[in-house]
Amino acid sequence: MIKEYDEFEFITAYFINNERSIVQVEWLDKDGMFHIEVVEAKQGDAAWNRLLSHISEDELHETTYKYIREQNTIFEKDVITIAKKRGLIYDVDSINSRFYKVFVDNILFGDDSDIERLFMYKLALFESDPIKNSDKKELKAKLRKTTTVCDATRVAMEIVDRGNLT
Repeated sequence: MIKEYDEFEFITAYFINNERSIVQVEWLDKDGMFHIEVVEAKQGDAAWNRLLSHISEDELHETTYKYIREQNTIFEKDVITIAKKRGLIYDVDSINSRFYKVFVDNILFGDDSDIERLFMYKLALFESDPIKNSDKKELKAKLRKTTTVCDATRVAMEIVDRGNLT
């Protein structure tokens, strides 16, 4: 408990447990030092009453919601950064030779016996605007009947051909 609370500037507070019975309060002293106080949300408690002189219970719930949302955003960014560093996901907007190797290994030389992978790949192809909006019905039917990812890619390229294929 902060004894000389009158000399501290209130910064923020938020609940730190699911039961919403414990609050973390952040204070700044006159020397610019940051202090954290943990307060039990208990009616009649001196620390709780002092906290409520700086923030209402509704505001406390709102700051808790914002804090949780902010922490989730930070967590998600960290997970993506770690996954990219470990090669678990790829950023297709950046030049990454490992991404292209995985793409080639899976599209051109992948396991043709994996029916689910072929289905998901063809589904993605049919959902792409150039194929979805194409009026080449015979080629779309041919794409539906393909039995390998490589063949599906070949037919998809025929559908979106702009006169560049030989």
